[in-house]
Amino acid sequence: MIENCNTKSTGASVEVSGTIPGGRDTTGGGGERGGNGRDTDAAAPDADDECVGALCYRIPITYEVGILRPTLTDVASFAPAGLGLTDEPDGVGIVGMPVNFVVTATTHEQTGELFDLPVTVRFTPDSVVFAYGDGVTRTTADGGRSLSALGLPQFSATPTSHAYAARGTYTASALVRYAAEVDFGSGWVPVPGLLAIPTANATIDVLEARTALVDRTCIEDPAGVGC
Repeated sequence: MIENCNTKSTGASVEVSGTIPGGRDTTGGGGERGGNGRDTDAAAPDADDECVGALCYRIPITYEVGILRPTLTDVASFAPAGLGLTDEPDGVGIVGMPVNFVVTATTHEQTGELFDLPVTVRFTPDSVVFAYGDGVTRTTADGGRSLSALGLPQFSATPTSHAYAARGTYTASALVRYAAEVDFGSGWVPVPGLLAIPTANATIDVLEARTALVDRTCIEDPAGVGC
């Protein structure tokens, strides 16, 4: 029978430690020697010793009972929620001019239980796949930044922007791909693969812009061409 059992995790493995009875009786005749002829203060019993009477020698043991190999399916319930997709200017585009798209993805940690053990799961953004709604996709290292954060005017090209070739209404979306790690108390262990979480959709009305040369401004001639 195993006594005083304790569990602990080591990286992605779980160990169980405890004590088992073994040895033999240290009481009996023979002066300073037990009834079996052995010294009563022997450091440890031999492998073939048996437990006799109420007194037994206890041998600590530690052994591995399993290797934990979490998968993306195991940690999916810890994943961050889907994010919003921002477009600039808001909801409107001009044919041939860049529309900037931004997904604000950050590192996410959550604690809980996995395999009946306390665990912390960490998700780190790895890349973002933009689908602009016109059949064009782009994979970027991050979710991009707003035009104001970049110090750029409207309709400026960015690493995450897209210029539509024709007028119409488009539904854009994105997938944020996360790398996952787990920590059972002994350090971070990577989970193979990437978990892709879709963003909310964004609807873009793309219009055409036409210009004309006139001899007076719209203020001077409100009924003029293009006014």
